[in-house]
Amino acid sequence: MKLHQLRYLFIITLIFTVMSFKPLAKSGDYLYSFQTGSENWGSISLKGHLAYFGSDNGKLYSLDIDRAKLRWSFSTGDKARSKPLIDQYRVYFTSDDGYLYALNRWTGKPIWQTDLNDADYARVLPANHAPWGFDYTKSSPISDRTSVYVGSADGHFYAFVKRTGALRWKFKADSKIRSTASLYQGLVYVTTWGGTVYALDKMTGDVVWQHQTQGAIPSSPMIIGDVLVVGSRDTYLYGFAPLNGDMVWKKALPGGSWVESSAVAGKDDDYFYIGSSDAKLLFKMATQSGEIVWQTATPGWSWGQPVVHENRVYIGSAGHDEPGWYITERGFLTVDTESGDIVWEYQPNKIAGFVHGGVYASPAVSNTKVLVPDLDGYIHIFEK
Repeated sequence: MKLHQLRYLFIITLIFTVMSFKPLAKSGDYLYSFQTGSENWGSISLKGHLAYFGSDNGKLYSLDIDRAKLRWSFSTGDKARSKPLIDQYRVYFTSDDGYLYALNRWTGKPIWQTDLNDADYARVLPANHAPWGFDYTKSSPISDRTSVYVGSADGHFYAFVKRTGALRWKFKADSKIRSTASLYQGLVYVTTWGGTVYALDKMTGDVVWQHQTQGAIPSSPMIIGDVLVVGSRDTYLYGFAPLNGDMVWKKALPGGSWVESSAVAGKDDDYFYIGSSDAKLLFKMATQSGEIVWQTATPGWSWGQPVVHENRVYIGSAGHDEPGWYITERGFLTVDTESGDIVWEYQPNKIAGFVHGGVYASPAVSNTKVLVPDLDGYIHIFEK
């Protein structure tokens, strides 16, 4: 082939290469959405390329996020607001129909279900009038090697055999349980609507220690390093020694609002992140002292638990537009863990109702994608 022909071939190849080139997506770029068609108050669990999440239409979904394709859905009798627990080939979750379900996570076929006796407990949804007992959360299951543990609105905390769903033990608490428990060194930590923090022996359900706060606790008790962190509607955030219940610190957060959010550890256990409520803030705090390292404003109520992935923390906020009230807006933020600076954000669509939209539940973050459960009836997927 002659020199001028080689030059011509090179130019043509270069033109086609440039024409077919697609710029790489930037962090925060919108990729696609999956429609559930109902409000999404349940957090997302991710295992590989499969995402699991519930919705207020009563369904649990398995979504292939790489192919943007639904794998399966499973229908319950009421709202599915708990975060699914993925354990080997099973996925466990609870529904407002009163049941704890165990499904095959590959096919969505039921393995067993057991009654939590709370189908008849009506929620008090957020509103602009009394009673101010906003009840939008759901206890999610946790597990160890042999058992699944979960709270119920009937005021009991349950331990079931993981393989069969048979009851191992149940503990009668002082009030309904909407938070998700934590396990640590043979103890299981439970918080209640009556404002009590319980440490139970995970083998027997016996009380090892307990502490009374002065408000309901929708916040989930979280072990960060060697501190048990609990938020309460008495406007305080608490740090306890997990084995004996001694109070390590007690912190009144700025704004004097309920502490609805649950803590999440940073890249190490020296710091944790947590949202607020009326204060409309996301905090980075020192684990051993409870001191605030930085705080970043959120558009609205940051009720949900943040998610930390690498050097970023992700949190949503819900809003309302009631005339005469202080302003809260719908939002979702991605924040730098070191500085507290906002990296990217979006404003969710408005919906009907007192809560006029936003993001309550925790997102899920893979190595390439951020999955956001929005109250607008969609799971929105963004470039990480």
